[in-house]
Amino acid sequence: MEEALEMARAKDTKERLAAVERLHQLLESTRRGLSAGEATALVDCCMDLLRDNNFRVAQGALQALSSAAVLAGEHLKLHFNALVPAVVERLGDGKQPVRDAARQLLVTLMEVSSPTIIVERAGTYAWTHKSWRVREEFARTVATAVGLFASTELTLQRVLLSPVLQLLNDPNNSVREVATSCIEEMYTQVGPQFLEELHRHQLPSFMVKDINLRLSRIEPKVHPPDGVGSQFISIEVKSSNPSHKKGSPRMAKTACREVSLFGGEPDITEKPVEPIKVYSEKELFREIEKIASTLVPEKDWSLRISAMQRIEGLVCGGAVDYPSFHTLLRQLVPPLSNQLSDRRSSIVKQACHLLCFLSKELLGEFEAYAEMFIPVLFKLVVITVLVIAESADNCVKTMLRNCKVSRVLPRIADCAKNDRNAVLRARYDVYIIERQA
Repeated sequence: MEEALEMARAKDTKERLAAVERLHQLLESTRRGLSAGEATALVDCCMDLLRDNNFRVAQGALQALSSAAVLAGEHLKLHFNALVPAVVERLGDGKQPVRDAARQLLVTLMEVSSPTIIVERAGTYAWTHKSWRVREEFARTVATAVGLFASTELTLQRVLLSPVLQLLNDPNNSVREVATSCIEEMYTQVGPQFLEELHRHQLPSFMVKDINLRLSRIEPKVHPPDGVGSQFISIEVKSSNPSHKKGSPRMAKTACREVSLFGGEPDITEKPVEPIKVYSEKELFREIEKIASTLVPEKDWSLRISAMQRIEGLVCGGAVDYPSFHTLLRQLVPPLSNQLSDRRSSIVKQACHLLCFLSKELLGEFEAYAEMFIPVLFKLVVITVLVIAESADNCVKTMLRNCKVSRVLPRIADCAKNDRNAVLRARYDVYIIERQA
């Protein structure tokens, strides 16, 4: 990487362009995390390249930073104060590829950090920026963020709504249109609860009428149960009729419970997944095969999240009743382990949620799988990314409660005595107590 960074400082435009392409390739192909020094050197170099007169160089620098964000983790956060405003400026670039790359980088920063934090920091510069194109492209970025993160970042909508509504009065028609699209996306993700919040802002009647007309054509993804607005939201969990026949899809019934699939605490970040019914083992085989082919590092992270949600939907739809289900599920152990090892917090959180769900549904039948996943989770509970560490910790505790996992206990006890990491040794003690409880 040092050689590519050195080339990027060349006076010749072709050399700089070759350098950013090389840098992007290196970052995309590596699985090794970046050190603090490497992250600093990369950011310093790319900050200069963002102002390059050649738009392809600026685009390449943005793409390299997107790849680096996943690898640098906490080290990149030290540079947000300088980096975020520079990326916002590129939202107003005259070339669409640069604007697209800038939007993608902001979304990636949201994914590895916090959507709310990035929106707040970027919004300081973007919401009232003198360039209408910056305001428009940032509104597009926000709409994308709502679609991706609304279910896991409840504070995001509160941060967004007021400035988005202000854009409805923007002098530029394109900005107003994108702001309206953003409101439509919020309603799609949140449902009727969003209307209650919207009405608190006392919009002009003509504006309310126009918004209501547009929202009436949209089917929201979430229909909140009774009790929304209280501290804990009731979560729809699909439970199954225990008196089903083996080999036929069971009828899944819906029950609202204030439970969490992450260790027993109510978790308002989890949304119910619609049951997916399959009507033959051949159809189930095709579904699992397609999911396995999606859960690879080369696939976009949002597709991998959807694939893991699809596993949950299949279980809710009665797929576990087919004799071949466990055989097919074993094929997913390696790809799911890879998701746990991913550097994106959303991927890891979704994988942990899925394992918690499976352990709750399969109970003792999940023990063999838990034995394979728990060692992978042990490596995550002490890392510095808090959302990953907490998700892994809750996942281990949930599996220990739902499954016997007796064969893994001697290993936990041995690690509690001999592991070099003091924090992890303390965690092992908690897991042993959790298992005995």
